[in-house]
Amino acid sequence: MLQISMTVAEYLLILAGLAMVVNGIIIYGRRTSDWTGVLKMFYNRIGMAVEEFKWYRLGVASLILGVIIRIVNLTLWPA
Repeated sequence: MLQISMTVAEYLLILAGLAMVVNGIIIYGRRTSDWTGVLKMFYNRIGMAVEEFKWYRLGVASLILGVIIRIVNLTLWPA
């Protein structure tokens, strides 16, 4: 039961993280109309508003947590 719940949590965190990062990118793109600046977002060379920054960082944190859970799943229950 624990394995199933951790697998579900892993996928939910990864999907939620992707959705949050995409949301931050869309908010930035709509605000600035500079869709080429989206590529610069990944190495932190653009000025982001507070709302965009929060969505982006929360998404990255969710993705990292999902990957950590994935590693724990593969360590405890190898396929």
